[in-house]
Amino acid sequence: MIEHDADIIIIGAGHNSLTAALYLQQAGLKVLLIERSETPGGAAKSGEILEPGFTHDRFATNIGLFMGSRVYADFKDELHGNGFDVVAGKQPFSSVFPDGKCIRVYTDPEKTRLEFERYSPNDARAWGDLISYFGKVAPYLFPFLQVPMPSYKAAKQLWKMYRKLGYGEVSELIRVLIMSPRSFLDERFETPEAKALLSPWAFHLGLGPDCAGGATFSFLESAADHLNGMALSKGGVANLINALVKAVKDRGGQFLLAQPVDEIVVKGGKAVGVKTKDGRSFVSKKGVVACVTPNQFIRLVDEKELPGDFLIKSKNYTFGPGTLMIHLTLDEPLKWQAAEDLSDSAYVHIAPYMSDIAATYAQVVEGYLPSSPLLVMAQQSRIDPSRAPQGKHVLWVQVRAFPSQPKADSLDQIKVGSWDDMKKAISDRIIEKISLYAPNIKGIVRKRVVYTPKDLEDENPNIVGGDMVGGRHHLNQNFLFRPFPGWSRYRTPIKGLYLTGHSTWPGGGLNATSGHLAAIQLLKDI
Repeated sequence: MIEHDADIIIIGAGHNSLTAALYLQQAGLKVLLIERSETPGGAAKSGEILEPGFTHDRFATNIGLFMGSRVYADFKDELHGNGFDVVAGKQPFSSVFPDGKCIRVYTDPEKTRLEFERYSPNDARAWGDLISYFGKVAPYLFPFLQVPMPSYKAAKQLWKMYRKLGYGEVSELIRVLIMSPRSFLDERFETPEAKALLSPWAFHLGLGPDCAGGATFSFLESAADHLNGMALSKGGVANLINALVKAVKDRGGQFLLAQPVDEIVVKGGKAVGVKTKDGRSFVSKKGVVACVTPNQFIRLVDEKELPGDFLIKSKNYTFGPGTLMIHLTLDEPLKWQAAEDLSDSAYVHIAPYMSDIAATYAQVVEGYLPSSPLLVMAQQSRIDPSRAPQGKHVLWVQVRAFPSQPKADSLDQIKVGSWDDMKKAISDRIIEKISLYAPNIKGIVRKRVVYTPKDLEDENPNIVGGDMVGGRHHLNQNFLFRPFPGWSRYRTPIKGLYLTGHSTWPGGGLNATSGHLAAIQLLKDI
């Protein structure tokens, strides 16, 4: 093996890997990050993928979770000094409905209350109650979501929660966290529009309206965005990654890009290095951190080094529905039928109703191209004009969800074949759906590109089958069961070898928590 001065080798250079590197360096360790892509970032990348001057966040875009992360709190000044900046609009998300209807959420409480009031005074009160409830539990819940599962810290946080809130409130919070979105929303709201406004957030994690545990994200994301605004990285999410990369490099961190790792080398039950695809070998003095999904992990390690039950659990790790992405450049903003200022909404969800999301989920899990999938429309250049030339715009459309290997079209209109053969017909269907709510879209598109589930996985093997969140977030594969029972603390059966990334707790999203916790666990062990 080629000797290298790295104490720790990190496989991957996404935001969790970069976070882990910073905490390991803070403890005095030397790190080498080896990344298969030509650029760091994982699923957080930006680029001029269609036209010069138009910057698109290619995959992830919402950095709200990162803004609440430990790494941001610890390295905030340095990251901003490295070129990272934040923009947040005053209209974080909205939903549109047929017949020119919509509900808009503002950071202004009164304007938001009036939106609910238009549909139901009871729903306006229910929204106010929900925000008050969030304010009561968030100071105790969010710290709980940033500690290892299970752990003394988790138990300590639960005890603190119990002392401050009492048995009844803690019991109610646990009940909320394990509810399905439908049950959670049916208890609180009476109109289909109010329910449709909040239910899409669970589907961002691949959880349909009737999936237990889906209420968590519908509750937390909607309230947090209302209170804080939708946070984006100014100039593109790559600027956040670049700031992290510079911080790592300034501490002596080294990067090897465009080089896939083929093997994690194990000797005497301990991880001692890696071999890359070009045949080179690198020694790690103290350990290896792999930001990979379980199915990839067992391909990197000789199966003889792993216990049988770990192998079985890794092979049985389940991925969720796939995603399809459409990026467009526009000659002007979208003109929404329901309200002029919808063009200022960071996200616009088009389902339109919770029943449509339920139908999409049922179709996709059975392998059908969905008839009317949820559209997550991000209008970043309305909030961050630096992303497009003056007067022009970019549009980010995440289509939730798609089967990774479709067997038929639910409408029997698209002939199922290769993704390349289907992508134009699929994107035409999506544009047609958008035009029902923003009719000018057909006349203002300059260029577009479609990333199918296969395209996403080809770009980043961690997006298995187009699953952007690293595996199902159902209760049996979340919290202390992520990635699977007995191995939720980032260790693996091999000494000195750790997992991080969105297949580990706390799961999908740009939260950076997994990278931080994996680094802390490694430092405790060495």
